Amino acid sequence: MIFVSTLDVIPGKVDALRKIIKSLETPEDIKIREFLTLFGKPDYLLTFEAPDEERAMAFILTFASVAVPKTSVGVPVEKT
Repeated sequence: MIFVSTLDVIPGKVDALRKIIKSLETPEDIKIREFLTLFGKPDYLLTFEAPDEERAMAFILTFASVAVPKTSVGVPVEKT
């Protein structure tokens, strides 16, 4: 499954988030597709693959102490 998360950094937590990102050890069953910093809000965009919602939630909680995550399931658009 593909997941799309936005992260709004909690004020004063930018340095802590950068530390988490630099030392991030991605679980074996999680594949990060893109991790982007954005100009404006939200602050970051993360797309990743996980086997199910439970594993996705466990992974995204890595960032919950320093950012407000919002996550959706991404569904590829089929060409017709």
